[in-house]
Amino acid sequence: MELNFQYAHNDHDESETKPISDLQEALKAFDDFDWEGEVKKANEIQKCSPTLSLILERNKNMIWVSSWGEIHVEGFVSECYFLGVSPIFLGFGKKKGTVNLHTNDFSMNQAREALSLFIDGSYEKLRTLYEKA
Repeated sequence: MELNFQYAHNDHDESETKPISDLQEALKAFDDFDWEGEVKKANEIQKCSPTLSLILERNKNMIWVSSWGEIHVEGFVSECYFLGVSPIFLGFGKKKGTVNLHTNDFSMNQAREALSLFIDGSYEKLRTLYEKA
């Protein structure tokens, strides 16, 4: 398990990784992250959007949230992957595999809730949250 931080000064292929032993560390990292300050820097520097990722297994079991805004945090973009069941054939069938959810329209509270639901393994509630955004 690891947390990945991408700050405003980073290039798109650059980030900082921190191994973690407790998933609750991800919520603390979200709360401690200087979202407002990083958004301001991102607008000045024009390099990278501030992003926090919780990675259990790359591209199979992970979530990331990235903030955006002009002067302050206006919203979050987010994507997550987890093993589950996805609808196919216009919803008439289902298949097991990696589920991918994404949104361009989370508030800060929704981004934190998504991270919390992912940590708790509450994938149905997580789906609902992404669908409502």
